[in-house]
Amino acid sequence: MRSGTTAFALSAVAVLALAGCASGSDQGSSAAAEGGTVEFEAKDPLTIGYSVYDLQNPYWQSYAEGVKAGAEEAGAEVVIADQKSSQQEQVSGSLDLINQGISALVITPVQPSALPSTIDAAHGEKIPVVVADIGVEGDYDGYILSNNREGGQLAAEHVIEKLGGTPGTHKVGVIELHAGSVVGEERVAGFVDRLAEEDNFEVVSSLDGNDTVDGGFTAAQDMLSANPDLEVIYAANDDSAIGASRAMETAGVSVANGFTLIGFDGSDAALDLIEQGVMSGTVAQDPFGQGQQAVKTALALLNGEDPGYSDEKAKTIYFPVEMVTQENIAQFREARASQGS
Repeated sequence: MRSGTTAFALSAVAVLALAGCASGSDQGSSAAAEGGTVEFEAKDPLTIGYSVYDLQNPYWQSYAEGVKAGAEEAGAEVVIADQKSSQQEQVSGSLDLINQGISALVITPVQPSALPSTIDAAHGEKIPVVVADIGVEGDYDGYILSNNREGGQLAAEHVIEKLGGTPGTHKVGVIELHAGSVVGEERVAGFVDRLAEEDNFEVVSSLDGNDTVDGGFTAAQDMLSANPDLEVIYAANDDSAIGASRAMETAGVSVANGFTLIGFDGSDAALDLIEQGVMSGTVAQDPFGQGQQAVKTALALLNGEDPGYSDEKAKTIYFPVEMVTQENIAQFREARASQGS
């Protein structure tokens, strides 16, 4: 049953996209096809649709709660479609939201390459599209994401502060996100580029952790085996860092004995390990705040207002990140709890 529904949704998106490009009868679709400005239209009741990556993931649960909070504050309703980490669900679920008469679409894409047809379909109905994290393609109207490069720099600053004054060359390992991940590339580049400005740090290994605990374990195990004098591991997400912590335990090295292990995300599991002294820190994102910002951006676009892009050419708003360590984790968790995330 599901395969038939998905096939219909894919066909419908294609038809809408072709109609928008070929007929020229709808001003919004025509403008989108020409790279111009779409004339958006608020519908009654005012409803925000959120096509969310996967609601089994705590990060996206928090993002969805932020979308709900932002909508409630604006007096808008919310309809959520769970993509369940499926590109097909992303396309069919987003189209279903569009067909429900939403006024604005927020979407976290499983595969950004699937976005253009969805955006064309939304623009055909005069609906603005705000992409929430992961990556972008097509004529989107806004893009919200963490300042990933800055996050990598913050992680590097922590390492430099801890080890920079100690004589000798300090060996560093990096666990990357999956190949082709733009946010992963930015997180790694920010970290590596900042360390390169110092004379006493050397990145001796940079391996793909496949974004998972198991992948992080394998990558860290390989690094530690090849470099017994490794002092630092920076992982581009918390799951990989958690896997690295298990490899460290197997290898007999620990944060308590001077090793530095930093993750990226600010997940509850990583925060627990920081409190236990197993991880040194994590670069924390704010999915709840980003969800609120995505709604604000969508409504600004709908009302013809300036969304306040950080990068106007890329139609991007960068959301700040924060370095969390044992020194500030209590305050961080208190602030997060007050968000309701």
